[in-house]
Amino acid sequence: MLPKVTHIYRQCLVTAGVSLSMMEHCLVGGFSAILLPQLCQDKTMVINSNTETWIASIYGISLIPGALVTPFILNRYGRRKANLISCVIMIIGWLCTVIANDAELILIARFIQGVALGISSLSGPILVGEYTTPRYRGGFLTMMTLSLSLGSMTVHTLGSVLTWRKTAMFCLGLTVFDAIIIMMSPETPVFLATRGRYDECRKVFHWLRGLEEEEELEAMIKADIYRKESKTNKEIGLLKKIKTKSQYMLCISKKSEFYKPLIAMLHLDVINVWSGSMMMDIHGIYILHKLTRDDINVYNWLIGMDVVRLLAKGCGIFVHSKFKRRPMVIMFVGLNILVYLLTAAFSYAKDSNVFYYAPIAVALVYFLIITVGMGIQPLVNIIAGEIFPLEYKGLSSMIIVLFLAVNITVKMKTLPYLFSSIGLSGTYCLYSGLIVYALVVVITILPETKDETLQHIEETYWKKPDYREKLSDEVTSC
Repeated sequence: MLPKVTHIYRQCLVTAGVSLSMMEHCLVGGFSAILLPQLCQDKTMVINSNTETWIASIYGISLIPGALVTPFILNRYGRRKANLISCVIMIIGWLCTVIANDAELILIARFIQGVALGISSLSGPILVGEYTTPRYRGGFLTMMTLSLSLGSMTVHTLGSVLTWRKTAMFCLGLTVFDAIIIMMSPETPVFLATRGRYDECRKVFHWLRGLEEEEELEAMIKADIYRKESKTNKEIGLLKKIKTKSQYMLCISKKSEFYKPLIAMLHLDVINVWSGSMMMDIHGIYILHKLTRDDINVYNWLIGMDVVRLLAKGCGIFVHSKFKRRPMVIMFVGLNILVYLLTAAFSYAKDSNVFYYAPIAVALVYFLIITVGMGIQPLVNIIAGEIFPLEYKGLSSMIIVLFLAVNITVKMKTLPYLFSSIGLSGTYCLYSGLIVYALVVVITILPETKDETLQHIEETYWKKPDYREKLSDEVTSC
């Protein structure tokens, strides 16, 4: 039998392909920051302000159709092929960018890249959750958030010394390397089980995890057998009672194993979007100016913020490999709320000429980044890879991504208005109240998932733990 460390290396290999795919999110997003200034100086490619905004934002719009087709790809062709399709589409996008001689082709390339990001945003957490052993799953999922920070730093660093076209060529080469890793990786054992390929499922499971987790493997296979029996039994009931897809959706929406994890993840996404990291990425210069009266070099502190974020996410790998999920959610989100309120109080005191000390402002901003980078973002990615039952994983993940796209749009559209109407202190108080609400919902619903098998986590949402009893209930309920 191979030593245990060999199986860890194999899990590192297959999750490296996922992490590189997730890095593309920040490579694409950060690329516009170095592309647009250079295009404005390029005499051969004339663009206006409207074109600039479309280049920066169009990939977010095309993320939605990518997310919509992903459940079909995941369920029909598998998790690995979904990631590979995303990678191939991204290669086409970068290739179009490299050869672009006008703004129209750049817009097309950015649109294509958004479709790829929509696919990988759903398939990434699912792949890592199904590839890795429960003990190290948290660390591997945290690597995804670390890869996001590395992607942002990589494209910004390259863009400061290379032209946008050469930077795109580097990103193209990185994506090709990612495709090679994905082609070397096997399909996940969970998907193989759903296809009835049980011998192949056992072979891949043992290749990834060894022989020490046989209980999870057998439970997964048995659960799939029972699930298929359930679908066979339900076929008669469906023909008689359910005539349309909308009625079927209404049926599954009443099942606790569908709506409980979905509600928990929707509120975790609220916490993730509104916790401040994205706000600092886009409006960091404005916020630091408002907090410090121009007493510091804002650009140097922003670079320092990127470094702090990267270090925080690196520390998060250790933290989430050692500690339970629920206490970490409560602690980091609670600290995030506290920093919001302290920053609001500091901003109000500064505006009222009651108190001001620039280092405190910078410390509060950095502490906010730490709570998000070390805690909130990794936890959201980890739980997203663990929480959804297999039967509804594709549908639930699609709903989450669509909600995330709307959530981000609402925040980015309303933030300038909030700053101008109620100020920085009022905005931070409003955000803290929203996060308090989301945290209460999350801790009410969310179970502990650390070191638990995906099958055991799924069972915590079932109305009845016994499979046979569950089958008869489902036949009568639908």
